[in-house]
Amino acid sequence: MKGWRAWVSKNYCIYDGYVSREEFVTCEQTTHTDQFQDEVYEAARKLCVEKGYKTILDIGCGSAFKLIKYFRDKKFVGLDLEPNLSFIKDKYPLYDFRKSDFDVPPTESFDLIICSDVIEHLLEPDDLLKFINQIDFKHLVLSPPERNTIQRLQRSFGWDVKTDGPPHNLMHIREWSFDELREYLSQWFNIESQSMTPKQIECQIIVATQKVPR
Repeated sequence: MKGWRAWVSKNYCIYDGYVSREEFVTCEQTTHTDQFQDEVYEAARKLCVEKGYKTILDIGCGSAFKLIKYFRDKKFVGLDLEPNLSFIKDKYPLYDFRKSDFDVPPTESFDLIICSDVIEHLLEPDDLLKFINQIDFKHLVLSPPERNTIQRLQRSFGWDVKTDGPPHNLMHIREWSFDELREYLSQWFNIESQSMTPKQIECQIIVATQKVPR
């Protein structure tokens, strides 16, 4: 298993020959209402209602538009980097927003962690998953784009898309297929469900729990 873990950390379960981008680009979300992945937050809200959850952690909350739209009646913490962090703290001073480089995890427990449109932007996605595993939580909702679907969509626009990467979106380091993502995340979490969003068709949603509750 030690060798398997090393292989996962190197390739993140994406097929041999896939080319990842080698430079991180900050995802600045201070000039719009950030409607992408809206269905992810709808799914997270539905889970909260079903389970009676009251505390939320949003890792990579961006403009915080969706977080506040769906969870203003809950106790939540939003994590992000600059320039997003200063923007949302100024715009929504009554809410709890914090900076995080995946170094020191929050000390609180959370019913639900949301991590939408984040993992595909990271040079080292293992760092994110290690960070999440240091937090006491009940459910995780994680969502990146699905590579095969988004490539078909991009080609329908006439764009020049490289099948083997790097992604056409310059802010994406790498993108996972449906099966690759499940294989990768199952090394870290218990996967309860995986689905594709019905409207924004390129997004996939993983719902998971901790392998060993803290």
